Amino acid sequence: MMKKLKKIEVLRILLNDNIEILRCPVCKNTIKTINENSLVCENNHCFNISKKGYINLLKNNAKTIYDKSLFESRSKIYDEKIYENLSREIIDIVGKYSGNKDINYVLDTGCGEGYYLNQLYLEEKINKKCKLFGIDISREGISFATRHENDILWSVSDLSNLPFKNSKFDIILDILSPSNYREFTRVLNKDGVVIKVVPEEHYLKEIRSEIKENIKKYTYSNKDIINAFKDNLDIAYDKRITYKTTTSNLEDFIKMTPLTSSLSKEQINELIKSNIKTITIDLRVIVGKIKESI
Repeated sequence: MMKKLKKIEVLRILLNDNIEILRCPVCKNTIKTINENSLVCENNHCFNISKKGYINLLKNNAKTIYDKSLFESRSKIYDEKIYENLSREIIDIVGKYSGNKDINYVLDTGCGEGYYLNQLYLEEKINKKCKLFGIDISREGISFATRHENDILWSVSDLSNLPFKNSKFDIILDILSPSNYREFTRVLNKDGVVIKVVPEEHYLKEIRSEIKENIKKYTYSNKDIINAFKDNLDIAYDKRITYKTTTSNLEDFIKMTPLTSSLSKEQINELIKSNIKTITIDLRVIVGKIKESI
């Protein structure tokens, strides 16, 4: 029986296999060496390889509102299959745009706990054709993402300074996460696409309604986000996904969304006790291609 590889051993293999697309986030030069516990560039900038199975490409840990408890709650909600419609839509789109090549490079920017990449990995038709990469600025999120056994290359990285060379990716996922179109268009190849998911106006409206006195914006509009997308990319596909769902796990639904991040513990507890029976999922999925003029 073959000995099962440790996660850090799998990570070293993945880094070696993909060293030609990596670049140093400090000096932008080529990565030259993968040592026992570190990645080293031509100018000797060194980055730690975690035993948990990810590479930390940030020199300083970023402060975010996304903590361990948020990712734990989000994972529990995903386990209820509440976002299955969105997951299937993303799988279908990636399948469509990866069908004509033997190897496709897929990057999830702001991957958090890694749910969507892990779902893609489980699809045999995609797994055969795609190399999967996940980045997030939150070390807690990336650490959570490495729980599963797979060949996804995870890294703690900055969206505004992607650790990859130019024109290497076929597909970028940007799911309920900020965008950096300068970096997106830099690392995408000429035929590459961005799959962006943004909230629509009724997304989680029941929670928003309950806390309207405690948040700055009770109503939501994605107009500026959509306009920024159109300014940078040509839309190739546009779909709205809307449905209501019930959950027996309101507490985790409340704790998984940044909507509630400014609330006190007392306000969170009051919200958990509220009479919310259904939750509205209202999302927009857009696929964009690089503009010819860029």
